Amino acid sequence: MSPVEPFLVHIRCDTDGYTHAVTEEEFAVGRHDGRFRAVCGHVVLAAPMIEEPGRFDPVCRDVLRASSEPAVPRQERRRLRWRSRR
Repeated sequence: MSPVEPFLVHIRCDTDGYTHAVTEEEFAVGRHDGRFRAVCGHVVLAAPMIEEPGRFDPVCRDVLRASSEPAVPRQERRRLRWRSRR
């Protein structure tokens, strides 16, 4: 069984205009005051959700690329029922 990847929320920062990756845990911690710690370490002041996403933060992108290898989805082969009864 492979390790579970963290769920990420992408939030645009009102101070720098970048869209940052924030983990689900950090989102839960900062949801009341609107400040979230991104995976790059930047404290994100959430822009109004009506704002369109900005450019993705290059530091967040580098952190995410360094922490995970490209995952190739594992395909499970299922035997068809009519074939398995033979």
